[in-house]
Amino acid sequence: MVEIILNGSQHQLKQPSTVAELIDSLRLPGSGIAVAINGEVIPRSKWVEMTLSAQDRVELLTIAQGG
Repeated sequence: MVEIILNGSQHQLKQPSTVAELIDSLRLPGSGIAVAINGEVIPRSKWVEMTLSAQDRVELLTIAQGG
């Protein structure tokens, strides 16, 4: 198991995962999401190759419409 900090809370991954795999496992949409790991914004083009490590601080932000 790999334990990360996701949006301020502990989160366990069953196995080492990429950012893309994390987003898929959370059933988030493929667009409208920004990702930062340890304070660094990760471009979408890097999601499939960026593997998460134990205790990484991951922030997922989604765009919300409103008025």
